[in-house]
Amino acid sequence: TEAENDQFNESLRELMGRRLNFDPADEQALWVNNAQKEYVETMKIFSGITIFVGIIGILTLIAGIVGVSNIMLVSVKERTREIGIRKAIGATPMAILKTIILESIFITTLFGYIGMMLGIGLTELINFVMIQSANGTAASDEPQMSVFTNPTVDIRYALFATLVLIIAGVIAGYLPARKAVRVQPIEAMRQE
Repeated sequence: TEAENDQFNESLRELMGRRLNFDPADEQALWVNNAQKEYVETMKIFSGITIFVGIIGILTLIAGIVGVSNIMLVSVKERTREIGIRKAIGATPMAILKTIILESIFITTLFGYIGMMLGIGLTELINFVMIQSANGTAASDEPQMSVFTNPTVDIRYALFATLVLIIAGVIAGYLPARKAVRVQPIEAMRQE
């Protein structure tokens, strides 16, 4: 904290004042450069960036949910006859609901993983380009300068992303699935 940092600076001034024989209150006698304040300011900036990126991610996820939901609504509309026939031969509303929601989960998970792989690939590409521009070539035996120390995705983040994708798939598929459940077999048979 800032109070601990100030206390450290004062104790350092007192110690150095005793050793070097000067008044610890004399600001001109000893200049202390403690980077704690700069660190706190830098962390505030990074926290702001993290919040901004999080908001962008949430908005992107919402846009994806709306997009998948629209795709599933079109799919249900195009398959009204098929859904009606399934209901006529005994498919339960829960079976139809599960089918539509599972399709939605499949779409969100598949394209979510494609996005994750593209993101990892882009990070690797940026890292490769930065190494080459800093060192001349990435194949040299000299130490490599890298922007990203380890451009990989931790398994915990991948599992969390999978969970988010599944939840997004359920949310995206729920409305179209409810619409599919409401299809009346007789009305569906009349549609072309």
